[in-house]
Amino acid sequence: MRILTLLLLLPVFLATGCATNPVTGDQDLVLMSEKDEVNLGKQVRQQVLQQYHVYNDVELQNYIQYIGNKLAEKSHRSDLDYTFTLLDSEEVNAFALPGGHIFITRGLLAYLNNEAQLAAVLGHEIGHVTARHAVRQHSASQLTGLGAALGAIFVPGMNQYASQQLVGMLGTAMLRGYGRDHELEADRLGAEYLARSGYDPDAMLDVIRVLKNQESFEIRLARAEGRDPNVYHGLFSTHPDNDTRLKEVVASAEEFKTEETTFIGSTDFLQRIDGLSFGENTRNGMIKGRNFYHGGMSFAMRFPQGWQIRNLPDRVLAMPPKQTAMVQLNAMPADNRLTPREFMTEKMGLQSLGRGQELTIHGLSAYTATARVNSGNGQSPARVTVIYHQNSAFILAGMTRNPNSLGGYDSAFLETARSFRPLTGDEQKIVERTKHLRLIRADEQTRYTDLAARAPIEKFPEDQIRLLNGDYPRGEPAAGQLIKTVEQ
Repeated sequence: MRILTLLLLLPVFLATGCATNPVTGDQDLVLMSEKDEVNLGKQVRQQVLQQYHVYNDVELQNYIQYIGNKLAEKSHRSDLDYTFTLLDSEEVNAFALPGGHIFITRGLLAYLNNEAQLAAVLGHEIGHVTARHAVRQHSASQLTGLGAALGAIFVPGMNQYASQQLVGMLGTAMLRGYGRDHELEADRLGAEYLARSGYDPDAMLDVIRVLKNQESFEIRLARAEGRDPNVYHGLFSTHPDNDTRLKEVVASAEEFKTEETTFIGSTDFLQRIDGLSFGENTRNGMIKGRNFYHGGMSFAMRFPQGWQIRNLPDRVLAMPPKQTAMVQLNAMPADNRLTPREFMTEKMGLQSLGRGQELTIHGLSAYTATARVNSGNGQSPARVTVIYHQNSAFILAGMTRNPNSLGGYDSAFLETARSFRPLTGDEQKIVERTKHLRLIRADEQTRYTDLAARAPIEKFPEDQIRLLNGDYPRGEPAAGQLIKTVEQ
């Protein structure tokens, strides 16, 4: 009877849940109004900014906003208030939120070599917004009972740790990226917006070649480092640049070309990214293998072998490969009137502590105990350790997916806590030095092998310098060409 009632109500539900697609004019199943979409985008934007720092370069931010605005004005939803934000992350990624909030990482920007390639990335993301792909996927997930994994749906390609943080510490529904048809539609729309804005739509294919090369190298580097690769989402990563359908949708944008062509020389663009941070921003912490170093707060620690580590603005997270547990480190102002145990009970509000133990960790006062804490699945057991260092209380909490037990992970949580230590003087000097892109003018003798030998890059330096300049896996600079190098 219940099923019959649902079937009878389904046509009414579908009729009230359909909206006209701004791009195609067809009726799509969308369970929220445009106003709700905009409000949701603002909400998720704030959550994203809790996971990433905004890159601190006003001129570069304004430049990206300018290019994005130029494309958005030619889009099917030009009335939206678009924002384009450069994130201070070494990940190679870009993504769009409902309502027009678009993000690109400096990690992706570093591999682009002209303005048209930047426009291609932004145009692709604008295509997701104009076709309401995130909203349509969200509506479909609600209808089929897959759940609303906001971070994974609205931020396709985002590292899974960040996705989980947007919906709870141990979220279960991991819906990542869009389907092939949606990605292809975003490429078609992006190419159209490029053409309407005066760019050659073939720039879409150029940037795909850049990103495919970067992805191939990232897979190789991740294998050498024993971790999962971080690759750009969508057709840019899952299909080759000679994909027939992709070439067809890019070619279809030719009809939208204007007489006015935007100059796409590389010099101005490269000069704008001269000095861009490259790799990890060591001022905010750096990951080296299983070790984590933070110069600003002057500490180091070691996570379990094989665990994936994620350095977020307000915490550090680590998970084993199967994601059956998680350890989180964050910091609060210390209260020196309280012992670490009293801090745990009075400041953190933890009661009924079990297996409590006072510790001295590398000369630092600490306390560890088990407790039940709030999680996305209600009350769960956790191993909590509070360590006093300088003027901060560092809180390390370890949990598992098992709501009733720490399983076999308690020893790993304790070992991680015991690894916490102050930085040495030499380590402090190292972690305070961030790498940057620098431009040089190539001459007849310039070779990538020589540039790599001088670059402060530990693994595969020549490959990385070639990738930055679009000459991977072979080729040499032309005399007079502006070349990106890496300096510290």
